[in-house]
Amino acid sequence: MQFPQRFTIITDEVSQDLAVIRAFVREFQLPGIELRSFAGRAFKDLTSEDIAAIAGAAREEGWKVFGCSTPVFKCLVEDKKAIGEHREIFKRSLDTARALQCDLLRVFTFLRQPNPLEPARLARVTEEVLGLVELARGSGVRIGIENEASCLIATAHEMSTFMATIPAPEVGVIWDPCNVLYVPEAPAPHPADFKLVAPRLFHLHVKDSLRRPAPKAGELPAVGMPLGVGEVDWRAHLRAVEACDYQGMFSLETHWRLQKIDDKLLHLPAGYAFSQGGEAASRICCHNLKALVDAL
Repeated sequence: MQFPQRFTIITDEVSQDLAVIRAFVREFQLPGIELRSFAGRAFKDLTSEDIAAIAGAAREEGWKVFGCSTPVFKCLVEDKKAIGEHREIFKRSLDTARALQCDLLRVFTFLRQPNPLEPARLARVTEEVLGLVELARGSGVRIGIENEASCLIATAHEMSTFMATIPAPEVGVIWDPCNVLYVPEAPAPHPADFKLVAPRLFHLHVKDSLRRPAPKAGELPAVGMPLGVGEVDWRAHLRAVEACDYQGMFSLETHWRLQKIDDKLLHLPAGYAFSQGGEAASRICCHNLKALVDAL
């Protein structure tokens, strides 16, 4: 494993401004980007001009777009109207991915409820994800399921159980161990968890947090930290990744700022307010990440 060849960054963790993103990627000699919000617009609202600007920069800079971070299925599984809207977002996202020569779209598994692996509900989630597979068929675009604390599939055990219901090879895992820290009832992420998701792993997100000992009403259970300072134990996790011979990419998803970021922005990251202070924080985290990788 080497830095920077295997590493990239989610764009809005640096800036909404293409010139700033370009300079940052050049500074760290990253091979490309993962696209989320841009020019003040959420991913689902990107315009044809936005997409053309990113595609042009990718050509000029020699970037690969390693992933497109959609919000698809961050809604209730019982909400048929919302599901219809999210299917339309997914269709537009396929067009965006093709325009950017990107082969990976991130999606989710609906908003979290008690007993997330309840069989009837899990079957419904499986049905909807397989519906996305049909929409993507023939496109060459893969579907990455991210574990997310606000969604039904958040832990390694939940992801392993869910992926067993999805035999389609076009569907895999986007694994973020830090997200487990935001699940109040879950044990802290352990490097051994990686073995549960490794067989279907498409992509890895890298960030760090500390659990709040007594969250106040409305606060998230954890707070973002500079990479390597939180509870994830990235040294041990990176060793576990190496032991499983994972050959894919890692995206830095900083999710921390020198000045505190509003918790509400972390659920659906987008826009200028989310990116404020991101460049400085992401620069610190990139240096920390390089040091962690160099120490392996």
